[in-house]
Parts: sequence; C-alpha cells; structure tokens
Amino acid sequence: MKSVWVIAKNTFREVIRDRILYGILVFALLLIGLSLVLGQLSFDEQARISINFGFAGIQISAAIVSIFIGSSLVSKEIEKQTILTLLARPITRSQFIFGKFLGLSLVVLVVTMGLAAVLLLLTLFLKISITETFFIALFGILLEAMVLLSFALFFGSFARPIMTVMFTVSILIIGHWVDSLPYFISKSPSGAFKILGQVILKVVPNLEMFNWRTAPIYGDLVESSEILRASAYSSAWVLLLFVLTSIIFRRRDFV
Repeated sequence: MKSVWVIAKNTFREVIRDRILYGILVFALLLIGLSLVLGQLSFDEQARISINFGFAGIQISAAIVSIFIGSSLVSKEIEKQTILTLLARPITRSQFIFGKFLGLSLVVLVVTMGLAAVLLLLTLFLKISITETFFIALFGILLEAMVLLSFALFFGSFARPIMTVMFTVSILIIGHWVDSLPYFISKSPSGAFKILGQVILKVVPNLEMFNWRTAPIYGDLVESSEILRASAYSSAWVLLLFVLTSIIFRRRDFV
C-alpha cells in the first residue's frame, strides 16, 4: 500500500503543476463570475441563475480534469519509458493503476472543493440560504467524476489519448441522455434501434443518477436511499472498470 501512496502523491504533484489545470480553474471561475453578472439581469431569478451556473462550472471542471488529464496519465509514463523503472520495483501493475487513480482523484477533490468554496462565498454574498442539498449536489459531481476517471483510465490502457478523450466524452454525453432512452426505445418502430438501445443501456452508466444540481435551486429533497444507491452504483462501475483496466494492463508489453 505504501507503493500505491507514493505513486498517488507523485501523480498529484505532477497534475497540480500542469498548466492545463490552471486553465480549467480560470474557466470555472469565469463561469461562476458570469453567473453573478447574469443574475443581475433578473433579480427574482438571481439565486437560481448564480447557483445553476456555479454548479455547472464545478461539474464541467471535474469532468474535464477526469477526462483530459486522466486520458494521458498512463500514456505519458509509457512514452517516457518511466513505467519500466516503476514496474521494475516491487509493485504490481494493478497497484500502479490504483495509484494513478487515487492521485488524480485527490486532484479532482481539491479542484471541486476549491470551486465549491468560491461558490459558497458567492451565495453568502448574495444572502442565499445554504442547505444540505448544496453539499449533496457536490457529492453527486464527485461520484460522476470518479466514473469518468475510471473510463478514462480504462480506455487509456489500450487507446491513444485523443481516442481516449473521444470515447470518454461520448460516455459523458450518452450517460446523461441514457435516462430518456427507454422512452425512445418504446416509441421507435425500428428493431435495430431497439437492439442498439438495449445494448447502450447495459454498457453505458446512467450519469443522471448523480445529477442533484437542481436540488439546492428548487429546494428538492434528496432521500438518503437515493444517495446510497447512487454511491453503490458509482462504486460498482469504478470497481468493474478497475478490474478490466488491470487485466488489459497486465497483458501489455512496454518494451
């Protein structure tokens, strides 16, 4: 476990120094700032606009970090041949993958909490009441980011970074649409579409299970059973993808 933690710490330090991370943070802060400007256009809707844009900025940032940085985590080590040095030590390939996942997960957590603090200060400035649903919405963003990161590492274990990004972005887009897919399947006269739809339902995670962004806006109640179900769902996908990634990674030849 010590080796895993060493890899995680090195990954965390490497990503924190990456310039792309600061670009993502600037984008998110601008989006949160834009929410304040747009909120001035409608005083009655200021709270909703500000919180909605704020959470959108946090969610997009967490997704970008997970996908774009996660897609190149393993490939960088392979291209630089530093992976040969690492694997020459008493560490398994599964431990290497887990260390990378843990390191980037810490980055996602720090980015999410930092942006959440900015949004929290904004809500206090606007005198918007904060409830527990604010933190539940943040937890949902983290659950989604962990699934996306797992997919990025999975695709990255056998595909080039650009293809990994394309595959994982597709998972992100379809994952938020898959919740409505059963309706379209029932209405479609095409047998091929129905078969394809059933396949998608089985191989693509339903990311809408983690979408609680509207709860703080409209005061919706999120049941504890729903949170536990979403947590178990996210954990199951992360575990499944970790196992598949480890199997593929063990069979790769880096020489």
